[in-house]
This record gives sequence, structure tokens and C-alpha cells, in this order.
Amino acid sequence: MGIKADDLAKTVSQVLKEYEGATIETMKKAVDRTSKQAVRDLKASSPKRTGAYSRDWASKKRKTTNEWAYAKTVYNKKHYRLTHLLEKGHRKVNGGMVAARPHIAKVEQEAVNELYREIKEGV
Repeated sequence: MGIKADDLAKTVSQVLKEYEGATIETMKKAVDRTSKQAVRDLKASSPKRTGAYSRDWASKKRKTTNEWAYAKTVYNKKHYRLTHLLEKGHRKVNGGMVAARPHIAKVEQEAVNELYREIKEGV
């Protein structure tokens, strides 16, 4: 016993909706896990003079334009102005340069690779 021709479209549509729901849920979980791991890695790898800069890493859900989009932003809450200066280095007021202390680019690349891997495995 099979599916009647009239019911085929309904059945295919139902299966695709279930797949869509599972895929969106997989993607959201992967984004959440990856952003949490990126925050932990940034807290561990950030320069620590007083410790305030490294403690202030966080992530938040970004507003999106449609129901399928889901994004999180990893950012430094209070010391966001320092991120570029520490990552790239900068000139001193009285001449000379402050050496760069790269810590964001490595974590970002690891997060991108991990997110891609998790979504690929989940789907």
C-alpha cells in the first residue's frame, strides 16, 4: 500500500517542514555552543594586566530580519575600544610603538571552523 497521488504533495511538504525545523534547531544550538566557547577562549587568551579586559567578554543574540536567520555577536562589554589597539598594536603618545598582542583572530577562526563542523554534522 502506497501513498495516493493526491496525498503525495502533502506528505512531501510535511517531511520538508520537519527537516526545516530540525535544521534550524541544529543551527541555533551550534551557534549557541560556538559563541559560548569563543567567549571562554577569549577570556583565557586575552592579555591580563588587571584582568578587567579579559573578564568583560560576552555574547548576545543579534536582531535578524527573518525567522530563519539566527546570529550571535561576541564582544567586549566595557573595553571594546581596546580590542583593535591590542590586536593590531598602536603608536605611543611620545613616539614608538606598542606591540600587537593578537588574541581575537585565532579565536574567531577556530569558532568559524567549529560552527561549520557542527552544522555539517548536525544536518
